[in-house]
Amino acid sequence: MNLDVLQSGTTCTIRVKGPLKMGSTLDQFEDAVRAALGSDHPFLVLNLEAMPMIDSSGIGAIVSALQQSKKLGGDTKLVSPSPFAVRVLKMVHLLSLFSIYENEADALAACGT
Repeated sequence: MNLDVLQSGTTCTIRVKGPLKMGSTLDQFEDAVRAALGSDHPFLVLNLEAMPMIDSSGIGAIVSALQQSKKLGGDTKLVSPSPFAVRVLKMVHLLSLFSIYENEADALAACGT
């Protein structure tokens, strides 16, 4: 897995490229979220367009990112989750927790940036 991390203002965009699953890929993602939230970027935009699959650990990490960002007065937005990711999040009744956008520009605008 590969991550692109872009910080601007109070927002951090994390582009997930590859599966988000237990192991080093999950550690990379969690480190990026921690770094963003720890450097005054309470709004997270998670671009999941290039994430073909997610396991239960990945779901937990995304939900944790949402909870942590909200504690700091921010939010976590999802951009273009794959059909698989949408199905999985629906199945575990978590999809409704997130705002979902077709592109990063719309998600960033919703964050006020």
